Amino acid sequence: MKNEDYLNRSYIRFTDFLSIAVSRELEYFILDSKFTSAFNYRVKEIIREVEKEGKKDAELSVLFNTDGEIALIDAGVLGKFISDNYNILTEQYYKGIKLEKVIKNIKGGGEKVKVDFIKISYSILYKSIEELYKEIKCKKELKDTYMDKYDLKKYTGNDSTVIVIVLLILEDICKYIEINDEILFSSINEIIFSNNL
Repeated sequence: MKNEDYLNRSYIRFTDFLSIAVSRELEYFILDSKFTSAFNYRVKEIIREVEKEGKKDAELSVLFNTDGEIALIDAGVLGKFISDNYNILTEQYYKGIKLEKVIKNIKGGGEKVKVDFIKISYSILYKSIEELYKEIKCKKELKDTYMDKYDLKKYTGNDSTVIVIVLLILEDICKYIEINDEILFSSINEIIFSNNL
């Protein structure tokens, strides 16, 4: 059973919450993974930039294998990467409105506003996870539980692992900003079985 204490805390910024939520869910669900070459390259560039600024401990959170690929990376780094990406893309979608204001509007909005937010969030998170990972080994029983929970047993795509990661994160987001489960559940089937995202 995962620890969900982070859902009950108050955060100054939504991105702080999201970074922690993503980190926890990735640690909880993923057993082993390989990253895309684009992400490997991006991490190396970030480390070089940080080292140029005089900070020599940048590689402590990331270990590379002899082929120069990421062998081990702190989940906090991944959480921050996805959270920052989410922030940028959400603000772009909402035409420059700051994420904090978007979240406030979602909390006070009606069902349609919340469904749209879930769809947008799903799309952004899905693309972010796809950008990071080229291979994921996960807890099969948890994956099966989520496929059943969201009535996705009939789904035949080969991206079900990514879908479950996104669902884990979306559940946390919805709990944190008080979107009820019924809205989340009703949105997921429509999202998964439509090819519009």
